[in-house]
Amino acid sequence: MRGFARRAILAVTVLLALGYIGPLGADEHHRADWLEPETLPDLSFLNHRPAGKFGRVRANGQDLIYGDGSVARFWGVNLQAYAIFRTSDAGIQTHARWLAKLGVNLVRIHHHDSRWVRPNVFGDRAKDTLTLSSASLDRLDRWIAALKSEGIYIWLDLEVGRRFTAEDRIMHFAEMQGDKGVADPRGFNYINRDLQDRMLAFNRAYLGHFNPHTGFAYKDDPAIIAVLLSNENDLTHHFGNRLLPDKAVPWHTERYMNLAAQFATEHGLDPDRTWRSWTHGPAKLFLNDLENRLNTLLIADIRALGFDGLIATTNFWGGMPMSGLPALSAGDIIDVHGYGAIGQNRGNPRTQHDMFSYIASAQLAGKPLSISEWNVSPFPAPERFVAPLRMAALASLQGWDAPTLYGYSQQVLDNRGFPSNWSAFNDPALMTMISSAALMYRRGDVSPARNTYVFAPEPGKLFNAAMGAPHSIAIRTLTERSRLLVQLPETPQLPWLQSQDLLPAAEVFTDPNEIYGETDGSIQSDTGEIVRDPVAGIVTVDTARTQLVAGQIEGQKIALSDISVHLTNAPAAVVVQSLDGAPITQADEILISIAMVSLPIEARKLPFLTVPVRGEISIEAAKTLRLAEVKGVRHRWDAGRHIITFDNADGTQWLRLSGP
Repeated sequence: MRGFARRAILAVTVLLALGYIGPLGADEHHRADWLEPETLPDLSFLNHRPAGKFGRVRANGQDLIYGDGSVARFWGVNLQAYAIFRTSDAGIQTHARWLAKLGVNLVRIHHHDSRWVRPNVFGDRAKDTLTLSSASLDRLDRWIAALKSEGIYIWLDLEVGRRFTAEDRIMHFAEMQGDKGVADPRGFNYINRDLQDRMLAFNRAYLGHFNPHTGFAYKDDPAIIAVLLSNENDLTHHFGNRLLPDKAVPWHTERYMNLAAQFATEHGLDPDRTWRSWTHGPAKLFLNDLENRLNTLLIADIRALGFDGLIATTNFWGGMPMSGLPALSAGDIIDVHGYGAIGQNRGNPRTQHDMFSYIASAQLAGKPLSISEWNVSPFPAPERFVAPLRMAALASLQGWDAPTLYGYSQQVLDNRGFPSNWSAFNDPALMTMISSAALMYRRGDVSPARNTYVFAPEPGKLFNAAMGAPHSIAIRTLTERSRLLVQLPETPQLPWLQSQDLLPAAEVFTDPNEIYGETDGSIQSDTGEIVRDPVAGIVTVDTARTQLVAGQIEGQKIALSDISVHLTNAPAAVVVQSLDGAPITQADEILISIAMVSLPIEARKLPFLTVPVRGEISIEAAKTLRLAEVKGVRHRWDAGRHIITFDNADGTQWLRLSGP
């Protein structure tokens, strides 16, 4: 049985056992056909067109700014693999429009070079990776042009899943190749000059490619805001071990050991500890420096090409401790991959970390932070609709710059596709809240934190032991409370590592075990706008223009400043937002977004079946507003409030209250 099917069946079994849903074929569950263009709210007014009209997006301390000096916030999705190269011209145009309507203004192009993708940027079953396919570039060109015209910026990865063959003429290739005659370059490329030369050649050809549909080479297009040197390819935690003496790669091992010995001698370190990549101590200093050498080479070459946008090196990902952050600081922006799990809304930060505290542990002082991958697994996680809302709220609180869902689609986008964690475009539970979160985040409805704390570990603590969200109560308890920054220490062995000026009002701390905030009960931001009850598993956001309740809200009546919600039959998310920028109580148009537990009818088969909406929402707003007629939904005005009653209504939908 394939992995997806196993995970889907497991998730369904768990949901049935916990009472989230009844039998999947039960009549009371609605077919959720999300892909209906007329049902989409239109948030495209958030985008300026075309993307890049104000010039380059640049880093300015912690922030990203447009060319006109205004602060830039990006709410993004990934576009991967077959979706890039097999989607028709009509499909490209359609989905570019849909993304804009959902409030998306950033798309990351990912898995463009991966060997398992056919075709990829090198063509279909290309014998080597030395030449770019003109047909594949044409697909990319059309995507970039369509997205740009809708006000959506582009993030280009340079190396993701590229695999080399003997035809690529790499020295000592035989040491790296696997059973199928292909080589994964990760780790090896930090010491193998041929691999580095192939990376340089690809970057020059790819970024130098002229897009006839935009009139720009990729390197010159202001709509292309960032490039990533190499996806999930660090030495400090994941791939340094590939070079060790027990890995049967003698040439690479000899090169690695010589470099380690030179570094140890130069800095007076124990040579026997310096090469041991799996240990903390001198090895982490050496691996950061070795990683930085390649970063410096690649960045200098990209700048020489003329690309003056943002550059990220690789990612903070896969449980990396903070000892891997120094090498990432060579880029203009720190990029993180964070994945959540079922039950994370109930997590107590005193005892456990989640994807949000993991992300927070990588927010370096003086650097913007992007999150080029986030999601919740295994699919279909029952309360996955909460994740976009928490991401948008906490990104606003913390000042994160570019949360990007992984992913919008890995599938061809000319049909409705099949359910998948990596192709959320047809997922009613997730995509409904993607749009709500986009409006909340990009419009700045949630206030930034009032207080800023800076974690400033000493070099001995940073490099000599694993440190990060799993090991720090302070990081975990600050993530949902106040702004958290990390100040990397000046380190004699890493002279290129530069500390940043701190905010004048920031409180600096060095003890990772300090507890911030209340030790019991709900967790509340220092603004009072974001509250999470880890016992009940409920999240609320209460601001003038966005108010929401999400999580295990069934059976409870939850009142915020201007709304109250009382749904009776399942976990859900309810978001009430003004669409015209006024406070909810004064708005001429209000968007109500609802997501319920939703599961595919079978693994890899549509439609989704969604729990119906039962209960009531009340909203204090202008009496003149009217609700468009919707099956199973009743509306009345009572005592200064709009009362909306749901009688077994469709489980995922958008409603509008608007003026006559």
